[in-house]
Amino acid sequence: MLWSSGVLLLALAIFSIVVYSYLQRDMLRDVDRGLYAKANGVRTLLELENVTGPRLVEELSEFASEIPEGNLLQLSTAAGEMVWPSQPVFRRSFAAGLQTADSQRVLRMTFEYRGRPYEVTAAASLDQIRDFMTRLRWIMALMALPMLLLAGGGGYWLSRRALAPVDAMTRAAQTISVESLSKRLPVPRTGDELARLAKSWNELLERLEDSVQRIQQFTADASHELRTPIALIRSTAELALRRERSAADYCTALAGIQSEAESMTELVESMLALARSDARSDTATMPLAAVDLNAVVRDSVSQCEILAGGKGVRLRTAAAAEPAVARANELGIRRLLRILLDNALEHTPAGGEVAVSVYRHNGAIGLEVRDTGEGIPPAALPHIFERFYRVEKSRGGKGAGLGLSIAQIIARGHGSEIEVESRPGEGSCFRIELKSA
Repeated sequence: MLWSSGVLLLALAIFSIVVYSYLQRDMLRDVDRGLYAKANGVRTLLELENVTGPRLVEELSEFASEIPEGNLLQLSTAAGEMVWPSQPVFRRSFAAGLQTADSQRVLRMTFEYRGRPYEVTAAASLDQIRDFMTRLRWIMALMALPMLLLAGGGGYWLSRRALAPVDAMTRAAQTISVESLSKRLPVPRTGDELARLAKSWNELLERLEDSVQRIQQFTADASHELRTPIALIRSTAELALRRERSAADYCTALAGIQSEAESMTELVESMLALARSDARSDTATMPLAAVDLNAVVRDSVSQCEILAGGKGVRLRTAAAAEPAVARANELGIRRLLRILLDNALEHTPAGGEVAVSVYRHNGAIGLEVRDTGEGIPPAALPHIFERFYRVEKSRGGKGAGLGLSIAQIIARGHGSEIEVESRPGEGSCFRIELKSA
């Protein structure tokens, strides 16, 4: 408010000074033009009438009576002899040209008439101009205080009005906490910077709320997933220690504990992998290099042949006709393929087939894992990459539901996305394309 009032007051002061100066200058110019007109009128009169003596005095007296301030006009010879009027109007002589003296604007101009030099002196009173400029100064001085008060009051009102949305957003922001992230800041209907600021903060709050909900859901799901194996390990150990048992019974109990511990280890490693991926902001932990995907696919498929044979599922590899070298992280691609192959084998019944293909498409190299299993329901497709998501009824899923989430994170670390095509009862196809090296 103070700055706006000060700037306005400064602008008004500059405006007043400019107006005062230009008005005074223009009024003086009008006076000067009138003086030149009177002086030239005397010369014109002499040249037109061509008279001398008493007749000249009579003509000059009549001319002076018809013009404003004609009494401030005199004609003399260059030697100082008065021609008209008989007594000098001015008490002292003036230099040639325009000057100001004794509250008068005076013009002295010389010319020749009948070969003889003459001097005409014309003057105009400046009292009226000075009175007008004095009244103007008083008006400006008297208006300064009301204008200052008006500027201050207007600036205060405008600033309060302009900052009212900020106060509303501040009060709303003070009520938002982790427990109430669903609240939003009020958005003023102004379409200006404050409206864009409020919308940006609401978008930030929405992202923050989503992140907090994901953390809470992740924590709840992790607790739920860990509760079961921990309970099984504890109950198995308590039953084994309740009374004396044979060596075979102890071995059976320890085998059960080992199996659950391995499941827990796999779950914890998957959770740590997801936590590390959330903490990363770049791909520095997943360096990319030239990798032959044909070789990676062959190795990954050979490692799964025993598991596929035990389930009665046929594994098939379709490598590219020429070397398929892509920019990739070999360990990451191997883990991604292992997740997709385990997922396909788990949900493909005996007698089915799982095919892994390497192909080229639009300068990129693609990997495809296709199975003839039970497929994925359309309602579940948008959620299969969510953490801890499992389609229990339709796919009989095992594990914690983190595999596909990790696979998608690996794919995104390569600048790509896993695409899925699936029809219930016909199988599924998971596809990823990588940049060619």
